[in-house]
Amino acid sequence: MPKEEAMKMAVLRRVSWEDGQESAVRLWNHARETGEDLVYQLNRKVKRHPWKAVAVALVAGTIAGCLVSLSGRR
Repeated sequence: MPKEEAMKMAVLRRVSWEDGQESAVRLWNHARETGEDLVYQLNRKVKRHPWKAVAVALVAGTIAGCLVSLSGRR
C-alpha cells in the first residue's frame, strides 16, 4: 500500500506542477497583452495631444526632481 500512495502523490504533484505552469503562462500572456494595450492607448493620446503630454512630463519631472533633492538633504 505505501507504494501505491507514493505513486498517487507523485501523480498529484505532477498534475499540480503542470496546472501551475499553465496558469503562469496564461497570467504572463494576459499581462503582456494588457501592457501592449496600455502602450498603444498612451501612444494614441500623446499623438492626439502632444502639448498636454509635454506638460505632464514636465510636471512629473519637476515633482520627481523635488523629491530626489529632498531625500538627498537628509
